[in-house]
Amino acid sequence: MQSATSFFNRALFRKNLQRFWPLWLGYVLIWLLLLPLPLLNELADYHGVSTVADASYYLLQIGAYGGLVMGAVFGIFFAMAMFAYLTNPRATQGFHSMPVRRETLYATNYLTGLVCMVSALVLAFALAGITAACFGALDLTALGTALLAAVLSVLFFYSFGVFCMMFTGQILAAPVFYGILNVLAAGMEWLVRTFAGNFLYGYSGYSAPETFAFLSPAWELVCVLDVSNVARVDRILSDGTHQVIRGDEYMLSGLGVLGIYAAVGIVLAVLGLLVYRRRASEATGSIVTVPWMCPVFKYGVAVCAAFSLGQLIYFLVFGLNLHNGQYSLPGTIACMLFTGLLGYFAAEMLLHKSFRVWRTGRVGALVFSAVLVCFGVAMSLDLTGYEGYTPDAEEVEFVSVYLSSNGDYLSCKLDEPESIERTLAAHRAMIADKARQLSYARTTYETPADAPVDSYLYFTVTYTLTDGRVVRRSYVDCRAFSRELNEPGSVAQTMTALLNCPEAALDRVLGELADDKSNAYLTGGYYDVVSDGAYGEDDGELTSAQANTLVSALRRDYEAGHASNASLFEDTLYSGSFYVELELWYSVRMDEKPTDRSIDTASSGSVCAIVTPGMTCTLEALAGMGIETPATARGF
Repeated sequence: MQSATSFFNRALFRKNLQRFWPLWLGYVLIWLLLLPLPLLNELADYHGVSTVADASYYLLQIGAYGGLVMGAVFGIFFAMAMFAYLTNPRATQGFHSMPVRRETLYATNYLTGLVCMVSALVLAFALAGITAACFGALDLTALGTALLAAVLSVLFFYSFGVFCMMFTGQILAAPVFYGILNVLAAGMEWLVRTFAGNFLYGYSGYSAPETFAFLSPAWELVCVLDVSNVARVDRILSDGTHQVIRGDEYMLSGLGVLGIYAAVGIVLAVLGLLVYRRRASEATGSIVTVPWMCPVFKYGVAVCAAFSLGQLIYFLVFGLNLHNGQYSLPGTIACMLFTGLLGYFAAEMLLHKSFRVWRTGRVGALVFSAVLVCFGVAMSLDLTGYEGYTPDAEEVEFVSVYLSSNGDYLSCKLDEPESIERTLAAHRAMIADKARQLSYARTTYETPADAPVDSYLYFTVTYTLTDGRVVRRSYVDCRAFSRELNEPGSVAQTMTALLNCPEAALDRVLGELADDKSNAYLTGGYYDVVSDGAYGEDDGELTSAQANTLVSALRRDYEAGHASNASLFEDTLYSGSFYVELELWYSVRMDEKPTDRSIDTASSGSVCAIVTPGMTCTLEALAGMGIETPATARGF
């Protein structure tokens, strides 16, 4: 008898509920243990008056993180339960011989799982709302936000699980595909970044996946929900109450991303229906049921095995006692080729259900090997031009620089044309010195005592371009030589010039006090005039007014380029017959809204500056305070 409903069959819906009620009941019980019962205990045992903030905090945390975890775990379980018949040949033939369209089968099974999961959420959050209301701590906005977050997570992960079920005829393969695809893009990006970080000179690898992380739902949602700081206590007011974010920030960030993934889930559900309509019943029992997905599966397994197991084997066999500059690209490619071919033929065996796959898979294996070898050659020859690329000065909006050496260090953002030019010069010098820098790294990590190395460098530069692109390079364990300070274009000369450009020097020394519009205020300081290496012969404290005067003078000196005493090398840090050490103390008051009654809080710190004979503005200010220096006697 033909079903009276095009996309829904009541008898099948009831039958599914009868068959899978234990899974449904287990899901409900776990949610009850996660939400209403702990909330009841927390509010009942709360010392003092229960507040809306306490209940809202718990509801939003469970709605965000609990909904994510429960949706991700049980989404595939319910998908496997509702479509388990597709992994059993007899069950598949039985269902497909019924006088019910495939669209009806798919929609009914899909809705059964969705109804089970959503009904459990509604029950758990309803009981939680009743619990909070009994203690006078109910916030309907927080409750609705938390429930919506959990429902959106369920909608995506369950749809994704159903989508995975359409592509396999093996029940145990579904959770494997589902789990891998949830983190595949982020994992592969991390592996590729790690590989590039080992062999591309200047590549700043080993960072968290960014570009393709959105294709790994579980990874992306964990990161997004962590950034949103759901329901965090924002301030403690002077009357002892809490001012709490109750979902507004979460709704703008976390819920927005969850909404996008939920929409993607609906699309996946529709695509799953399209795949199901064309899926052959005879494919039941196959690891991959869609013919055009077989090559994707084979080569995907090969690439994943190459980049994961290949790099791991090289590290365990050779890399435990090596550092990045000492890694062998041919050796790593050989290990990746070995594990990639193993993965390729393993996938071929699963697809053909046979160990005799050499004849059918040898052409593909040769293609994979050729591509991997070409990849290694392209990496070794830098055919993409990555290592030698620097942007034009006109393209750079601003540049962030971190430079650490045995002497001074620099960590700031620069946007003046002169500063950008000096940064580019230092960067190009590091690129030109690639062969020598790598030769030191590949011979030994610790340079022998008799080697002509005066300073070790760590240099990271990040260009933000006018078109919005970001270019980042990082150079670790590099060397600089004091004998090359006067050699134009050398690492030592260009890095020293970068350290001493006015904008960098001002930020490097004064930090919080570099900007005269900073909300930092000076509280005092200390000075010490050092002449012929003698400390403490002329020292004393500075008042707040004196410290402000000296900071203004220091700004003028640094902006005019009077201070060029920064050095990469310890033995040339300061030269001349005298200098003045200044330590200036400051505090920074936290920003507050005028209506807040929050407790005043402030952070404090200090900056240290060296005043050399060429810094005439600061020496004049010191003389005006009656602080004598050898320059005072000479009348500057």
